[in-house]
Amino acid sequence: MKARLVPAEGNPRWEIAGLGLGERTRRALAREGVPLADGRPDGTRELWVAGDALLEPEAIRALLEVASEEPGAIAPAGKDGPAALVAPAGTAPPRDADALAALAEQWKAEERLHELEIEEGRCQRVRSLGQADAISDAMLAELTRPTDGFFARHVDRRLSKRISVPLVRRGVHPNWITGVATLVGLIGAGLLLSSHVAVQVFGALLFVFSTILDGCDGEVARLSLRTSSLGGTLDLIGDNLTNGAVFLAIGYTSLRADPDGVIRFVVGAALVGLVLATAAGFWYSAWLDRSGRSETLHHFYESFASRDFAYGAVVLAAIGKLHWFVWAAAIGSNAFAVLLVALRLKEWPPHRDGEDPAAPGAGDRRWA
Repeated sequence: MKARLVPAEGNPRWEIAGLGLGERTRRALAREGVPLADGRPDGTRELWVAGDALLEPEAIRALLEVASEEPGAIAPAGKDGPAALVAPAGTAPPRDADALAALAEQWKAEERLHELEIEEGRCQRVRSLGQADAISDAMLAELTRPTDGFFARHVDRRLSKRISVPLVRRGVHPNWITGVATLVGLIGAGLLLSSHVAVQVFGALLFVFSTILDGCDGEVARLSLRTSSLGGTLDLIGDNLTNGAVFLAIGYTSLRADPDGVIRFVVGAALVGLVLATAAGFWYSAWLDRSGRSETLHHFYESFASRDFAYGAVVLAAIGKLHWFVWAAAIGSNAFAVLLVALRLKEWPPHRDGEDPAAPGAGDRRWA
């Protein structure tokens, strides 16, 4: 199936979260493997899309799934006329969006139209700049995730959204942002090796800035429809590399200040705890995904494992107590690892009432 854009009254250049309206819909179509028709109809079914329509991948997917089973025409329900219409093969395309709406009404009266309620993803016409701005605001609000910690939600996201939209507008690839975030975090870790408090504070601030950029890469990927498994892997590697470097730098600084004290054992315990917590986290998170356990608990786990601790590093560096960070890491990481192992062995939480662990799709849930 191919898609054909139909002239409409709205302006496809209106910007929505950094991308033009028309470009956003074209990317969504390409993401779902629907090429644009570049000539006369070839006798196959076509997806007609109003030129001022915003279609998100989930909505396109829903239309195509129904189109594979429904012999007649399919359109999403909407008061402004259909944003998109899958027409029977051999039908001449309409000249504009008004003709598209008239065809939908005619086929509805003839009981040849299947009106689909889109449950996920936007599928709507955008007929004013104010409407485009409202959709942009809604998209940005949706970037806040249930897994965000307190500072990530109330500080990082407020800043990262202001950075992400201009980056989308300029076409910056999210993987480049991941690389820059990792580099900034590693530079911050290097500065934490200093014995000067001011330099340590600056290094901790750079670490905080890297966490903000770390939010930008995912935001840009989602806003620009460039999410990928490679991007997720690079983000995970960058996070662990930066976190490890920061912990090692603070541990080394603490050892240098008191080489013969008990801090030696604390640093060792922190390093062991970090390795165990990372391994247990991967193990437990993978089990949650496979078994289809509670989404709420998955969100709680990711929130608990967030990088809000970066702000603690800034405060401790400022008061000259950076070694307290090592104590907190030693206790917290080991306790977290033990908790995750205990929850996994206990297979907690149990499945929700009425949920069949062997049901199709029970292990296929994913949280982006």
